[in-house]
Amino acid sequence: MIRISSSPATASASSSYGPTSPPSSCRNAAPSPPSSNSTPTSSTTPTVPPSLTTTSSPSSSPSSPPPLPPLQPTPPPLPPTTLSCSSHPTPPPPPSPTTSPSASSLPPVPTPRSASSSKCSAPTSAQTPTRFLSSSSPPPDAPRHLSPVAHALLEKIDLNSHDHTVHSLITIYSYLDDPGAARKVFNGIPSRDVVSWNAMMKAYGRVGMNGEVGRMLRDMVKDGAVVPNAVTLAVVLAACRDEGDLVLGRWVEEWSKSAGMETDSLVGSALVGMYEKCGEIAEARRVFDSIIDKDVVAWNAMITGYAQNGMSNEAISLFHNMKKAGVCPDKITLAGVLSACSAVGALELGSELDGYASCRGLYNNVYVGTALVDMYAKCGDLDKAIEVFRKMRCKNVASWNALICGLAFNGQGDEAIQHFELMRNEDGLKPDDITFIGVLSACVHAGLVKDGKRWFNSLTSEFQIIPKIEHYSCMVDPLARSGHLEEVWDFIEKIPDKVDAVMLGALLAACRKCKNVEIGERVINRIIQLEPTNSWNYVVSSKIYASSGRLDDSAKMRGLMRERGVNKTPGCSWVEISGKVLEFYAGDEPQHGADDMYQVLDLLVDEMRLEGYVPNLDVV
Repeated sequence: MIRISSSPATASASSSYGPTSPPSSCRNAAPSPPSSNSTPTSSTTPTVPPSLTTTSSPSSSPSSPPPLPPLQPTPPPLPPTTLSCSSHPTPPPPPSPTTSPSASSLPPVPTPRSASSSKCSAPTSAQTPTRFLSSSSPPPDAPRHLSPVAHALLEKIDLNSHDHTVHSLITIYSYLDDPGAARKVFNGIPSRDVVSWNAMMKAYGRVGMNGEVGRMLRDMVKDGAVVPNAVTLAVVLAACRDEGDLVLGRWVEEWSKSAGMETDSLVGSALVGMYEKCGEIAEARRVFDSIIDKDVVAWNAMITGYAQNGMSNEAISLFHNMKKAGVCPDKITLAGVLSACSAVGALELGSELDGYASCRGLYNNVYVGTALVDMYAKCGDLDKAIEVFRKMRCKNVASWNALICGLAFNGQGDEAIQHFELMRNEDGLKPDDITFIGVLSACVHAGLVKDGKRWFNSLTSEFQIIPKIEHYSCMVDPLARSGHLEEVWDFIEKIPDKVDAVMLGALLAACRKCKNVEIGERVINRIIQLEPTNSWNYVVSSKIYASSGRLDDSAKMRGLMRERGVNKTPGCSWVEISGKVLEFYAGDEPQHGADDMYQVLDLLVDEMRLEGYVPNLDVV
């Protein structure tokens, strides 16, 4: 199968498997794949720590403990908590381990279903609160008051020092967004082991208190009574990833090497995720290559890292290596690779992944389904995008955004607006700022200037959305295309945020089309300051002057371009052959050994001439 697409900008090479991503104004139309850095709950305990080097790769030989990175400013103290049975409890400090609370201080315990005995004898395992606490998280519909009830009952039956129950209680409180109560439970543990520390760190990480996770690691290392294990490092690295704390993340890697810990999939995947989120892709790949036994989590971490950092070809290539290694892709793999396929237009590979997802029932996963809709839309196959969308049982806002934006960017403005109206009728769904980028773009392509103004003016009043620079850009484009250049300029002058080059570029193109030199000069002065290395700005500016007879000014723009060393960006086309994406640049010699392809191209040019086609050099 051969598929051809083109773009005026430079593209990157690709191999056979992969999905695509949306234009810059709608990068968030499809959801990012879920994090592939999981945190298992068991591991071996390492030995002593090493020395820190913040720039070089960590040494593999053990050494003295590295100095901890400087501590961030101390956060405000945790809010006091009180134990109660209200629907939004704030539990108080647990009683001393040596004394039991009085009956009057305990919240009422629910009456057992079987009342054959009125005495409160030693409860069975089915009656104790540990059964509720044994799950990693409470059921979504569990009443919030069950946790403090269970907590109080643990105190009453003297299970408050039982390791498993207190660790589970910390987890339960973290799921109820009550880290203060979780910390009080942690502080009440008489003898803490590594699981206790890990549970508390996970509790902080779950509610986004990533600074406290790093603070606890420092306390743990400083105390020295308990040595961090692989789970500890994975939890801390996840916090570093979310916080963007590269310094602490590097220290953790150095510490693990000095402690003699091997880079297994657990710690390795967490390191990869931390480095890629901090923009250190080369470091992430170095760690990935050093992982001993790579499981699907490790592969997902690296593939997702490549895809989210715009390295789509590398993501696709790594996916092929994953298949060769015999590792079966899962839903996270598919979401990451489909995102990469979207970016390079690898429709054949995306279709193959679609078949894989369909056979394994992965359409039910909202991430996979949305990534497929996004991939098909960006590759121009709108019929298939709509088909996948209709098959999805679970759709969220991102799913609707992927379809609406895909239709809009492919010129199907009326259909995009129809789907927007359908979305508004869905219960529990509220359009967000990305939705309106698609809606306003649809109005642009459908020529619905009045509708575009109406939706733009309703952003704040009806949908409580503060317009972003992308929304203003969507309004500039239709007004400029319709020739209302003075109105566009006044509109730009009133924008509260800094005007970007995309918006000015749309107006500059309209000035060239309408041969309006007066407004064109205003735009030229601003856009060249914003993007001094973009060749398009100089070329279009030169043509605006030339079309109005100001040849000296036209020559000055060309000279300024040469003086600043700005080269014209060549046009680029992609051709997909048997799942492999090849790229061709304008002006280059025959590439990829595809002589037969150039012969076909020459035939097409001859056919165009016979039909009387004359190229429009004004747009070159």
